[in-house]
Amino acid sequence: MHPLNNPTLLSSLPVREVFRRPARAAMVLALGLAILPLAGCAGQGQQRHPQPAAGVPAQPAARLPVPTGPRKLVAVAGFQNRSTYASDKLWDTSAQMLTTRLVSMNYFRVVEWSRMKELFDHLALSQLDIVKSPEGRNSAAKILLCEYFLTGAVTRFDIGQTARVSALSKGKTYTTTIGVDLLLQDTQTGEFVGAASAEAVEVQQFSGQMLGTWDPASADRALDRAIGEALEKLTLQYHNQAAASAH
Repeated sequence: MHPLNNPTLLSSLPVREVFRRPARAAMVLALGLAILPLAGCAGQGQQRHPQPAAGVPAQPAARLPVPTGPRKLVAVAGFQNRSTYASDKLWDTSAQMLTTRLVSMNYFRVVEWSRMKELFDHLALSQLDIVKSPEGRNSAAKILLCEYFLTGAVTRFDIGQTARVSALSKGKTYTTTIGVDLLLQDTQTGEFVGAASAEAVEVQQFSGQMLGTWDPASADRALDRAIGEALEKLTLQYHNQAAASAH
């Protein structure tokens, strides 16, 4: 095939070669004008991957220290939804994410979340009733033989939507913001020995004729990131306090 009949090679040819003959030049020009609309349509309706919102830099993962002594046993005693977002399973999803993060962090020994749901009422776990009274806390500690209870709360769950319309294009953006609080409590004294908070943002952007809808998976990503960041803060705080008291 002659290079002038292959549009992918046109850009590599000198201008004088492309337009050596008027008839051939007219053909090339018509071909280029026909390809341009097709290239523009190909990008319409595509969803961009979620990215951190402007002004909210991603937090780098902290390098967690090694425990100063034997690893303590921690039980996730529940997760509460204090946000305005109504969801029956948010407490369960959050507690499972927290337990998974604890296990992967390998700083504490961890009671399995499935075991907690077998031993305790789901309503008690979703309302943090296990740690609200000395009697409930002591009873749970005897069953689990753990040194600490870790509880959490979803404090913010916001979904924002903005639209962009112009003469040439239109688009839509969904911004999901989730905030969490974590508390670490001594099972014997009831003293809180650690506390941390974090927020995470996920952004979905759509453009073109086929505009998408909000994806619940973006909330899962934001929730998991917020829990992970808060847990890292809490663990570093606990470690520093333990190291200071050892000296």
